[in-house]
Amino acid sequence: MGLLFLAASAVTGFLLSRLALRLVGIRPAWRVVAVAVLLFWLAGNLYYRVGSRLPLDILLPLASTALFALAAVLTAPRPPRWRPRIALLLVLALCWPLSALLGEHQADERLRDEITGAGVPLYAPDLTDYRLHHPLANQPAHWFGFTLLPARPTTDNPDDTADTADADNRAVRVTVQPVRDTFRPPLCDALDLGSTVRAENCEQVTPDTWRQVGPYTLHYFVRRGDYLIVMSADSRNTTTADLQTLTSTLTERTPDYFLP
Repeated sequence: MGLLFLAASAVTGFLLSRLALRLVGIRPAWRVVAVAVLLFWLAGNLYYRVGSRLPLDILLPLASTALFALAAVLTAPRPPRWRPRIALLLVLALCWPLSALLGEHQADERLRDEITGAGVPLYAPDLTDYRLHHPLANQPAHWFGFTLLPARPTTDNPDDTADTADADNRAVRVTVQPVRDTFRPPLCDALDLGSTVRAENCEQVTPDTWRQVGPYTLHYFVRRGDYLIVMSADSRNTTTADLQTLTSTLTERTPDYFLP
C-alpha cells in the first residue's frame, strides 16, 4: 500500500509540475519535471539517511527551489555545458555514501546524548564472552539498559542458521535504575528493560546481590548505593554461574563503551 501511495504521489507530482512549468512558458517542461522528480526522491532518501533534525516545513521550500533549479541546469539544451553537469552528477553520486557515514555519526551522537542523559550510572559487565546490543535509555523514568548475546557460536558449525535463535534464547537483559521504595528483599521489585518484575522469595547471594530462579526466568539484583542493576535471562539456557560471573565484573563505564 505504501509503494502504491509513493507511485501515485510521484505521478501526480510529475503531471502537476509539468502543467505549472508549461503555463509559465518553460519548454520542454517534461525534462525538467522528470529530473526534478528523481532529485526529490534522492533528496528524500538522503534526508532520512542523514537523520536530519531540520523540520520539513523549513527545509521543503528551500529544497524545492534548489532542486528545480538544479533540474533546469541539468536539462537545459543550450549552451551545451557538459562538464558542469557531469560535475553536478558526480557530486550527487557522492552524496549517497557520504549521507550514510553522516547518518551513522549522527545516530551515534544521539545515542551518546541519550545514554549520558539517562540519569543513572552506566554500569556494565566485562564483555569477554558476550556482545553488547541495543543500548537504550529512558530519560523521564531514569533507567538505562542493553542486551548481551553470546560472543561465540553455541554449535560446532558457525554458519548454522539455528544458532541465531539459540543466541537469542541465551540473551541476558541488563537494566540500571534507581532503587525503588518497594525493593524490599525477599520481595525484589524492579524494572526489566521497562517491564516490572516482582520477584518473590529472592535469595541473598552476597550482602548486595539477590537472585530469583523460576521455571523459565532467572533474575539477579545487584545494589550499588542508591542504584540497582537487574540481569534477566532464560533459566533454561543461562545458568546462575553465568550471571554470577557477569555480576562480579560490574563496573561503571563511559558512554563510548556502549557505542558500536
